Amino acid sequence: METSGAAFAGLIGRCPAMERLKQDLAVVGPGGERVHVFGETGTGKEMVAKAIHASSSRAGRPLVAVNVAGLSDELFVSEVFGHARGAFTGAVGDHEGYVAKAEGSTLFIDEVGDISPLAQVRLLRFLENGEYQRLGETVARRANVRVVSATNVDVARRVKEGRFREDLWFRLKGDVLHVPPLRERGDDVLLLARHFLRQHAAERGGAPATLSREAHEALLAHSWPGNVRELHYEMRRVAVRAAGRAAQVEDLTPDLQGRPRRRGKLREAVRRFEAEMILEVLEANHGNVSRAAAELGMTRQALWARTRRHGFAPLEV
Repeated sequence: METSGAAFAGLIGRCPAMERLKQDLAVVGPGGERVHVFGETGTGKEMVAKAIHASSSRAGRPLVAVNVAGLSDELFVSEVFGHARGAFTGAVGDHEGYVAKAEGSTLFIDEVGDISPLAQVRLLRFLENGEYQRLGETVARRANVRVVSATNVDVARRVKEGRFREDLWFRLKGDVLHVPPLRERGDDVLLLARHFLRQHAAERGGAPATLSREAHEALLAHSWPGNVRELHYEMRRVAVRAAGRAAQVEDLTPDLQGRPRRRGKLREAVRRFEAEMILEVLEANHGNVSRAAAELGMTRQALWARTRRHGFAPLEV
């Protein structure tokens, strides 16, 4: 981890936008209010949520995180609030939802802007009074949970378009933090790259790879549509290919080697990177969806929905 002001609860960066973010975190983290984190895919929104939690009075209990993208109404209620035995086909026992697991702690709900209208109603009721019902039950339960939410979409615009409840948005956005995209962070790219190389070397054993001047220039010239997550996976690859020596441009993936860059909309580039990363993680985990989903920071159901969205599906459902 970088020192001398370069990190705040695991957040690495010295650019002005990151310094402002860390200043905001120092204020809102201990406050106990709800926080909404906005940033593009892969910028590190969950790291920000962890920093909020670590600086709060709830830090003695673990942060509980759930990615709700792609969950059906039934799965959303089952995953977030839990279900009773017999609530649906396959519910052979009671299931404790993420809200119950986060009792006395912080619940991080990622991609909340993608939930359905019915799921929005259920979440709104919980935020209004702390009460919820498990799927298949009529009894009301209560939970003492701090909610931190995140999206990579403009929720305020979705409210204007009638796609997201305004009253729910008001309850989610106690404070709104913005995580800058990696392409706007300048030399933070190199700080992060060195950090990831040291991290991978520590995990694997042996001397870490370093970066040649030409590799530095290639990293700084790249637009990073997948943001910090893309850089992390790039450095994991470099750590293996250039262990114990200075990585050259040839050790980087083709997109970073100075070849003509593919043009198109940012959203298309992000979707392309996401599909490539999901395939890579599934392959690294030999098709095990549960392990791949854990590594990607999402539920199995969310990963399954993403694979269908990209036109492929893992063998294990």
